[in-house]
Amino acid sequence: MGEPTTTAELPTLKLLLIGSSGVGKSAFVRRYTDDLFVEDDAAATIGVDYKLKSVCVDGKWFKLSIWDTAGQERYRTLTSSYYRGAQGVVLMYDITDRRTFEDVSEWIRELRMFQGDVPPVCLLVGNKTDVDEERQVTTEQGRDYADEKGL
Repeated sequence: MGEPTTTAELPTLKLLLIGSSGVGKSAFVRRYTDDLFVEDDAAATIGVDYKLKSVCVDGKWFKLSIWDTAGQERYRTLTSSYYRGAQGVVLMYDITDRRTFEDVSEWIRELRMFQGDVPPVCLLVGNKTDVDEERQVTTEQGRDYADEKGL
């Protein structure tokens, strides 16, 4: 089935990316939406960045509305309003920085506080696997945590 010529009438799914500053959320989004691999993206997101991407799942087209939030504490009051209405949330940490993995519990707490009546589907993503030699969080630790939290 070919891609639709217009996305105006496609059902929209809101996907939110959250996690500590520097875990690679923006690079992850750019890789997925624009097929660009950014090795070192030093510019921190201010507030939120927004991208659209059309995807086909089981022969049905959807428009993904991807919200890339700032991970810095000073923007937390801004990003809390973006939680509502999200059908999916990607909780991201940096496998080379254990602190960002430990911060995930705080992100989950914040998500639960601000989510709407229907809880979103949540994924836990360990990012920066291209620098595996600097790994501080094992795949098993990430998987066990995700299982424990129902992610």
